[in-house]
Amino acid sequence: MKVVAFLPAKGSSERIESKNLKLLNGKPLFLYTLEKLLECDFLNEVYLDTDSDEIIDLASETGCKVMRRDPAYASNKTDGHQLFLNEVKHADADIYVQILCTSPFINKSTIKKGIDILIENNQYDSVVLVKKDKQYTWNGQGPVYDKFHIPNSVDLPDTIIETMGMYIVRRETALATQRRYGDNVYLLEASPIEAIDVNYPDEFELANIITMGLHQKEAQYFNNLKHILSSPMLSDILDDLELNGVISGYKLNLEDKKILGRAKTLKLRSLRDGEDFRGIYDALDSYSTIVANDIIAVENECATNAYFGGLNAAIAVRSGASGAIIGGVTRDSKEVKALDFPVFSKGYNCQDVRKRATVESINKTVTIEDVTIKPGDLIFGDYDGIVVIPKEYEDEIIRRAMDTIQKERSVSVEIIKNTRAKDIVGVVGEF
Repeated sequence: MKVVAFLPAKGSSERIESKNLKLLNGKPLFLYTLEKLLECDFLNEVYLDTDSDEIIDLASETGCKVMRRDPAYASNKTDGHQLFLNEVKHADADIYVQILCTSPFINKSTIKKGIDILIENNQYDSVVLVKKDKQYTWNGQGPVYDKFHIPNSVDLPDTIIETMGMYIVRRETALATQRRYGDNVYLLEASPIEAIDVNYPDEFELANIITMGLHQKEAQYFNNLKHILSSPMLSDILDDLELNGVISGYKLNLEDKKILGRAKTLKLRSLRDGEDFRGIYDALDSYSTIVANDIIAVENECATNAYFGGLNAAIAVRSGASGAIIGGVTRDSKEVKALDFPVFSKGYNCQDVRKRATVESINKTVTIEDVTIKPGDLIFGDYDGIVVIPKEYEDEIIRRAMDTIQKERSVSVEIIKNTRAKDIVGVVGEF
């Protein structure tokens, strides 16, 4: 059973200007759903359906397939059924999933549930995500309910509303009906958050507040977790998994600090002959993508010239970053230390990269000392070193870290019990 997902992402919009590209808590709106779809191991292929070169560039490292949309389908005059049918004809599959960028909070478990309904129940030809509510509705003549006796909400009939967020259809149904849903539809109920549809500025602001809240929960978790982790522990775990994630030879400016957060990346390259040196100031655009607890990771081709001093550190603090890893050297050491902002670097140089380097990319893959860092990767740092944890391994590595902490406590108990050093391995295992 082949299941294919499509994410329509038009480059322009009217009610919210370029809404799919607009930053939602530091990330373009469309990327929330695209990255989520790519994490779904029950999807065989994920297509980005777009007419926008900028959207294609921002998605270039995600691993999605790109369906470049015909301009004829890139206006508000295009009917949703037409758009969906155009996607169905683009890829061969048994089941098609279409999710809209304007529904960024649909859970992966909800997507899977909708697909499983079609796989396991032949009586349904499609699934539509809906929200159900008990509403005191009115029309032009007044309340629809009995205005002389206001009913309890529990006694009101369900109002069923299409969220416009997700559609799942069998291939034969789509081709026969020419629609994104058939005649035997399963109405899959969304949670209140999943049902949020972002089409107007106030809805975008609501989505931003929710995203910030969800992000803050993760940031608090990382803040608690970092105190029980160490770079030697994580380095050993990466060795066991045969992963290259330890950045060696870098020093932390604040000895007692630890950092644990997600990477936001910047790549600087050498300035070419005749190129305008002011391109280096484009690096300031990266701060619009930085949110609470992010860690700035910079690859600098001009590594002997300083990038990141007192002014950058001040902006980083204002943006909410929890630390920075700078490929090569930095400057303004006293000013940065006074801000209590953790920075890893190879040292200091008063001469900076201005007129020597420019911006190559923002939030694309970078390399620091042969270690690859992707946006969203988890980074831990303390005075002993830096460990980059690829996103696809973070659950396994954190689980192993918890096991290691428990084992080290057991080792401590055996030491207190005066167990012979060599016998401790036999009691608690390797450590």
